Amino acid sequence: MKNNELDVFDNILDESLVREPVFHLPADFAQKVTLNIVRHEQWKSDLMEYASLTAFLMALLLVVGGLYYYLDKEFVMQVFSFITGNVMQVVFAVFTLNFILFADKVLLRLLFSRWSRF
Repeated sequence: MKNNELDVFDNILDESLVREPVFHLPADFAQKVTLNIVRHEQWKSDLMEYASLTAFLMALLLVVGGLYYYLDKEFVMQVFSFITGNVMQVVFAVFTLNFILFADKVLLRLLFSRWSRF
């Protein structure tokens, strides 16, 4: 039984080495794979840069807010009451600014990296 199975595998191996393969890779296959890997790594790098810049801006805003709170509590309370009174406008403004930052740091780089290969 074992010898018979080995003969079958030998025949399959011999036929596969003698016949021409049916499937051929395109000539630029390696270049396309490399380009996809580079593009994926660039996407991750851009997202990390965006996240770190957003975290830095949030930390800077917290430090400045804490400093103002320490120096002048009345000013911080006025700002806080303005924000709570105009929640929708503030959220819309923050969302818009965040989208502009995301588009600048991630989307535009992705767009121009795809155009540069043509």
